[in-house]
Amino acid sequence: MARVFLLIDGYNLLHAAGLGRRRFAKGRLELARRKLLLKLEAEMADAVCRDCVVVFDAGPNAESRQNSDEAAAASEAGWPFAVVYSAESLSADDEIERRLGTHSSPRQVLVISSDHRLHKAAARRGAQALDSDQFLTLLESGKVTQSGLRIRKNSQNRQKSSSPGNETPDGPKPARRHVDKNSDEKGEMAELNEELLGLDLNYLLRLDLPPWNPPRKKNSHPKRP
Repeated sequence: MARVFLLIDGYNLLHAAGLGRRRFAKGRLELARRKLLLKLEAEMADAVCRDCVVVFDAGPNAESRQNSDEAAAASEAGWPFAVVYSAESLSADDEIERRLGTHSSPRQVLVISSDHRLHKAAARRGAQALDSDQFLTLLESGKVTQSGLRIRKNSQNRQKSSSPGNETPDGPKPARRHVDKNSDEKGEMAELNEELLGLDLNYLLRLDLPPWNPPRKKNSHPKRP
């Protein structure tokens, strides 16, 4: 089974989880960030954590952007996944795009963000993208494993890889049932006979029906001049 590499837009996921605020009091942003990382650590299997990178904007304190490198390193340490911060001149989106561009197996990358810019960037590299709220639903449904994150090929790829006319996007096309025209006609005649036998003869005699004139057979021989 192919590995799935997660690239998570940290603050986008944080806001989707209801931990975001327009303004944070001193120390509250770091606390919200820690709550999110603890949730990821608790809900993701070890194999998923090893192939996961959580990207935050511009240093541990995105508001002031003045914390030292030592503080940034301290906030990154101790997690089972990688926690990185974009350079001050770059956003988390820029950093995720950079990592997408340099990844050796982009088709095995799953970007977690509701940002359409990142969805388009992932599509350009052949990677997949999932909205943050959908990923949160996946987290809350149980322990997230590599198999649970397995990237599905899109319908176009499935159609290209299958023999034309033999498979559908949902699986093999069911075999077409052979219809025997003669057997259908015989069945209809049998039903008609049973219906006529069930009618009352006196009732039929009382019906004012026009005389039956059987159709004449056409002469199959060509006319002589």
